[in-house]
Amino acid sequence: MIDKMLELKAYGKINLTLEVLGLREDSFHEIKSIMQTIDIFDVLYFEKIPENTIKLAGSSQEIPYDDSNLIMKAARLLKERYQIKGGVAIYLEKRIPVEAGLAGGSSDCAATLKGLNQLWGLKLSTEKLMELGGILGSDIPYTILGGTALVEGRGEKVLKIKDISEREILVVKPDFGVSTKRVYEEVDKYDYSLFHDYSGKMIKSIDDGKNIDEYLYNDLQKATTDLYPEVNQIINLMKNEGVIPLMSGSGPTCYCFGDNASIKKLYDIFKDMYKNVFMTKLKNI
Repeated sequence: MIDKMLELKAYGKINLTLEVLGLREDSFHEIKSIMQTIDIFDVLYFEKIPENTIKLAGSSQEIPYDDSNLIMKAARLLKERYQIKGGVAIYLEKRIPVEAGLAGGSSDCAATLKGLNQLWGLKLSTEKLMELGGILGSDIPYTILGGTALVEGRGEKVLKIKDISEREILVVKPDFGVSTKRVYEEVDKYDYSLFHDYSGKMIKSIDDGKNIDEYLYNDLQKATTDLYPEVNQIINLMKNEGVIPLMSGSGPTCYCFGDNASIKKLYDIFKDMYKNVFMTKLKNI
């Protein structure tokens, strides 16, 4: 591992709501979503090096450390745009499960933009970092901001809203990934006119200090569970314990709110089934 010249945490997220409004002309999908940071995170270490290059290594064997990695893309974008002399070595300690719908890759990219902004003394504003992040990926503007936020467009429109309380949650990632492309192709078969604005209703509930659970919603959940029935088995097992479950993003990760006893019981069940099971909490930033 490189020396810890600069260390940053890259937090994962869940979708409290995810509403798909239709297919855009640019082939992205128009969404309306309330996203929320959770206390599951990767750690990135940054160190200046004299060589005029970017070096990336990490703890996980599940991801590439070449130019296809969003960390590398973010570092190259800043280095080239701001004509940075010298280089950087970056080490990724991977803790967020990959292909999970928790924005792990996007969060790592966001942390890279923030970390190199600090390391290289660029003094870029959060708004500018979010603009640059939007060039690299749809979830990146949100992961730069973090906390509780309304996300619209293809993900580039991010509005901070009132934080919700740091509740305990259980997060379960089954031992497989899903194809986001396949999930959206399945969703495109649905009737986009059936829009209930759960996001708007949840924002009002948050502002009024009321319980948000009845507005938890994900338009992708049916498509993913149709394609990957095991996700539905996880959701039903959670429901059987009287908790409120939802899938995050395009899946396959599911989470649930509930009392500590219910969450602990489910944790004990799921940890014998899958390797990525977390008792954690929502995180305000």
